[in-house]
Amino acid sequence: MCPICWISGLVAILFGGSFVATVNHPISWVVGALVIAYGVYKFYDGYKRGKTMQVETKARNRKTIYRFVQGLVIGSLITGVLFYKYTADEHQQMHDLLDEQGITMPGHEMGH
Repeated sequence: MCPICWISGLVAILFGGSFVATVNHPISWVVGALVIAYGVYKFYDGYKRGKTMQVETKARNRKTIYRFVQGLVIGSLITGVLFYKYTADEHQQMHDLLDEQGITMPGHEMGH
């Protein structure tokens, strides 16, 4: 389990998935799918390289991968909280303005 391969694979899958999800065009879907396929290959490559590593090296590499994922999750949560904190008022103002104009948004009927 090569940590650089696994981290590269994780980043590639996240990037490819984000690209597919946010850009609405068939070419971007193909590019995103290729990036995701590269990420899956890097996971396989890391697994294959890990078969020849010593037990101590594997344990150290697991800890490195765990720390990276832990930092990624904490960073994502903090980013989400800060983004919500700084945009919640403007978001509510937009909804109030739309309600004032009598405009309804699909999926926002429940007072979101």
